[in-house]
Amino acid sequence: MSLRLPCLWVIGAILLVLAWLVPVASAELAAPVPVPELRAAVMKALPLLERSSAFALQERACFTCHHGAHPSLVIHDAWARGFGINTTNFEDQLTRAYRGLIEDGPRFKDGWSIAGTADGPGTALWMLDVAGWQPDAITASAAEYFLNDHKFPDHWVPPMRRPPTVGSEFTTTYLVLRGLRSHRTPELVTRVRARSAAAAKWLVAAPARDTEDSVHRLRGLQLLEADEATFQTELKELLAVQHQDGGWPQKLDTESDPYATGTVLAALHDTDAVPVKDAVFQRGLRYLLQAQAADGSWHVRKRTHDVQPFFDSSFPHGVDQFISISATSWASYALLRALPPKEKKSYLAAHPQAVPRILADARPDAGQHFTGEQLAFFREKIEPVLTTQCYECHSVQAKKLKAHLYLDTRAGLLAGGDSGPALRPHDPDHSLLMRAVLNDHQDLMPPKKKLSDAAIADLRKWIEMGAPDSRTEPLTKNSPAK
Repeated sequence: MSLRLPCLWVIGAILLVLAWLVPVASAELAAPVPVPELRAAVMKALPLLERSSAFALQERACFTCHHGAHPSLVIHDAWARGFGINTTNFEDQLTRAYRGLIEDGPRFKDGWSIAGTADGPGTALWMLDVAGWQPDAITASAAEYFLNDHKFPDHWVPPMRRPPTVGSEFTTTYLVLRGLRSHRTPELVTRVRARSAAAAKWLVAAPARDTEDSVHRLRGLQLLEADEATFQTELKELLAVQHQDGGWPQKLDTESDPYATGTVLAALHDTDAVPVKDAVFQRGLRYLLQAQAADGSWHVRKRTHDVQPFFDSSFPHGVDQFISISATSWASYALLRALPPKEKKSYLAAHPQAVPRILADARPDAGQHFTGEQLAFFREKIEPVLTTQCYECHSVQAKKLKAHLYLDTRAGLLAGGDSGPALRPHDPDHSLLMRAVLNDHQDLMPPKKKLSDAAIADLRKWIEMGAPDSRTEPLTKNSPAK
C-alpha cells in the first residue's frame, strides 16, 4: 500500500495539471491572431504572386486560373485593405481575362470554349466581378453558353480531372451558378431559374469526395439560398474535418495542407458561415502562419498528371509551383479576410479610367500591328498548309479533336493543347508547331506527309514575323474549310 499511494498521488497530480493546461491551450488558439502578424505574412507573399502572375502573361497566351485568377483575387483584396499593388499588372490580368471571353464568343455559339468547359469562363467572370466589372454583352454570352450546355440538366462538369484545382463537379457547378447570377440578361432569367432549381437539388444529393467538393457545395448552397438546416448540415461536416493542427486536408486520409485550409477559410468567410473571431477560424489562420515558408510562399505537392509542359514562372517550389501558387493565393486570401477593409469600392469603381484601357487592350488584335503584306503572306502561304494538314484533327470541324488542340484560330495556336502552346511568336525554335513539322519531338504528331522545304521555310518566316493571322473567328461546325 505504501508504494501504491504515492503512485496514485502522482497520477492524480498529472491529471490535474493536464486539466489545467488544456483550457489554457484552447484559449490561446481561440485568441485573435495579431493584425501585424497577418499583414506581415501577406506582405511576404504578395510580391511573389505579382511577379509570377506577370511572368505568366508573357509565357501563356491563354487565361489561367492558377496564375491569373487566383492571384488576382488576392491582389484585389490586398488593394482593398491598404496594401500597395502593381496596378499595371492587375489591369493586365483583367485584360487577359476579358480578352479570353471575347475570343471565346464565336466558340460559345458553337457550344464550346478554349478551356474545354465552363471552368475557364466561370473563373474569369468571378475575377472580373470582384474587380467591379459591369455585366455586358460579352459576359452575357458566357452565361448563355453555360445554359446551352445540356450534358447534365442539373449540374456542370469540368474538362478533365486534375485535382484539386480542376476536376470537381461541385467547383464547376458553383462557378457556373455564380456567373449566371451576375450576368444573366432579362431574356435568360427563366432559364437561369430553372437550371438553378435543378442544381440546388443536385448540390444536396450528390456525394462529396473531398474538401474541394465540400467547399464549393457550401458556396453553392449559400449562393442559391438553401434552407438553413441543409446549409448547417454541410457546414458541420466541413468543420468536422479540421485537424488538430488547425488545418484541413485535401482528402480525409491526407495531412493538412495550405491549399485546402485556404479554400475552406475563404468559403467560411465568404458564406458568412463562421465569424473570423471564432476559434475554428483562428486555429486555421494560425496553421497557415506556421506553414508559410521563409520566402513568403506556401508549398503544396502536386498530385496530378502533367497536361502542359512545365515552365518556370519564377515562383518557388519547382515542379510544384502551379499548385503552390494557387495554395499561396488562397492562404493569402484567407489571411486578408481577417483584416478590416479600408476601401469600400471595387478597384474599377475607384479607378474608372482603367475600364477604357482594358476594353481597348482586350481586343484580340490589340497590339498586333500586322501589315497587309504580312497578312497576305499568311493567307497565301500558311493558311492553306494548316487547312490541308491540320484541320482534320485540330479544328472545330474535327470529328474527333486530338490533344485538345485547335489550330483554326490564332488564339487556339497560342493557347495550345495537351503539350502546351503550339506557337511562340518570333520564336520558331521553341514553337511546338515548328517542332512537329520538323518531327524532332517524339511526343508531337508530325504531318501525315512531310512538308516541302519551301513550306517549312515559310512557316519559320511566318513565326519570326510574329505569326500574323487574318482569321477573325474559327470555322463553324457546318462551314466548309477555306
